[in-house]
Amino acid sequence: MGLPMLLGCVSLWAGLALAEVGSSFINCKEYFYKEAEPEGFDTQETRKICQRFNNIYHFATLYDRQRRTPHWSAYTLKNKSCDKQTQRMYTWFVEPQLKDGNTCTEMKIESKSGLTKDYRKSTQAICEDYENTNYDRGHLNPNSFQCDSGRTATFTLTNAVPMDPCFNRIHWGKLEKSLKDKLRKNCLNESGTAYLVTGAVGSTEKIPKENGDKEGDRNRTYDRVVVPSHIWTAVCCDHKYNNNLKFSFAFLAENKEEPKLRVFSAEQLNEELRKMYKSQNIRVLADDCNAQSPKTDEVIKSMKKDLNGAFRDPKIEFQYPPPSKKKKVFG
Repeated sequence: MGLPMLLGCVSLWAGLALAEVGSSFINCKEYFYKEAEPEGFDTQETRKICQRFNNIYHFATLYDRQRRTPHWSAYTLKNKSCDKQTQRMYTWFVEPQLKDGNTCTEMKIESKSGLTKDYRKSTQAICEDYENTNYDRGHLNPNSFQCDSGRTATFTLTNAVPMDPCFNRIHWGKLEKSLKDKLRKNCLNESGTAYLVTGAVGSTEKIPKENGDKEGDRNRTYDRVVVPSHIWTAVCCDHKYNNNLKFSFAFLAENKEEPKLRVFSAEQLNEELRKMYKSQNIRVLADDCNAQSPKTDEVIKSMKKDLNGAFRDPKIEFQYPPPSKKKKVFG
């Protein structure tokens, strides 16, 4: 979930983060279920980023330089409580290395990057793109799912997409909280490993100017960053010692003030994304992570009860099991 309000890029912390951009996730395979990255999203303009901060790799991102947003971020949830740690940050990072030929491997605060604005803007979003707009910088890898330096590492614009403020702060925020609680109880506390991938489906819309010219803003370039039509998350709880405790499911929600949320299997998420991307090669989780397990049934029923407060019927649709395998319809 992004910041509670749109904030300028004020540097209150003078540190820097490190990342590696290239054609491989070899240094951050641990953030993928079965060490297998999502399939079918790569294009000529995408770059693979192992997000590194304080010499530790924290998560993985597939970034689209043309859309100036990530396609997805892959991460894990640790069984560590850090709810009292600050969740707001006033510093966001950019990635100089997204520009071909730049050998810099450090993700830096814009003001500390030593690069011109035009250079930074050529391959990615910058904080100015979000100023005086109706959009939040919405996290894909949620800062609330991470602790310590891992939380700081989520505040990179390569992990953010334009989100409707009501969707981001209220609806998706409540979903993240409920999901975090469920995974701790049903996965981490049972010695499982929680793998997640959160992504954004592009659209033809880009961030527009809000309400005409604002003083000091007349030379600004708008219409640069793609606004996602939908946000999705695939969840996998892997369990090495007891396959009956292994489960997966997925969310797909509209990126708007009054969104509709769909909750279904990882298999069904693949099908929906194939339609949206017009590609038959998409698969988010390897082997769909035991998508039809009884444990999935149990966890989804519990999620439904929690989420009805944030996505009230009929805006919420639970579609598990898939139609061909249903024995009864929930709700």
